[in-house]
Amino acid sequence: MNERVTTITMDIVESIRDVLRKHDVTFSEYRAGIMHLARTQGDGEIPLLVDVFFNSTIVEIENRARKGSKAAIQGPYFVPDVPHVNGELAIEASAKDLPKMVMRGKITDQDGKPVAGAVIDVWHSTPQGTYSGIEKHGDLDKKYYRGKISTDANGRYECKSILPVAYQIPNKGPTGMLLEEYMGGHSWRPAHIHYWVQADGKRDLISQAYFEGGEHIEDDCCNGGGTDFMVPEKYEGDVRVMEVDFVLDEAVASLEAAE
Repeated sequence: MNERVTTITMDIVESIRDVLRKHDVTFSEYRAGIMHLARTQGDGEIPLLVDVFFNSTIVEIENRARKGSKAAIQGPYFVPDVPHVNGELAIEASAKDLPKMVMRGKITDQDGKPVAGAVIDVWHSTPQGTYSGIEKHGDLDKKYYRGKISTDANGRYECKSILPVAYQIPNKGPTGMLLEEYMGGHSWRPAHIHYWVQADGKRDLISQAYFEGGEHIEDDCCNGGGTDFMVPEKYEGDVRVMEVDFVLDEAVASLEAAE
């Protein structure tokens, strides 16, 4: 028996019981909730439902121990083993004339020293608000709109692409019904870029960047962090500049050894 599992499970159960008592939930309401969960499971949306409401909380807990840059939610559309790219993400021919952006910045340690050779997975939406490499999104080849980039000897990185767009998370199933019909909310995420930074001896960092002036930054349906991750609007000609620096913590194992 795992005591931690037992303790957390029973705390969750007691918290739910308290909510049921607080709001005098009726049997018909309780049964309706159970049936909605059953439909959510049947549609394969339990991970989506849980992420919408709780992923940001786990990130909040993790950030308590971070001294460098704060983490953000990862989202469900990371794809492993994408190719390294040399200065530019692959985009479809149909997107060549869309607004451009350049992602650049510097990665340092907590002492301000540059981290050379760090590898950054970057990924963002297609012009249609979907993601490459995801079967339910049309199974566009994962080489598009994502890739691995590395920092140079000065800890700097730079990569070009097109601007991502704001999009709705899957909203035709039970998760969307809960957010939109039952709760009167919405299912939109702001346009954003995902980052996963990895370097030898450093703690991984998963983050996002939002665009100043974009919609849904402060009412993101997934509570993605709001203006804390917003990048000021800046252009070089007609290219949007997303300047994002990261400060990496030491690897967790090293911290535990020091303690």
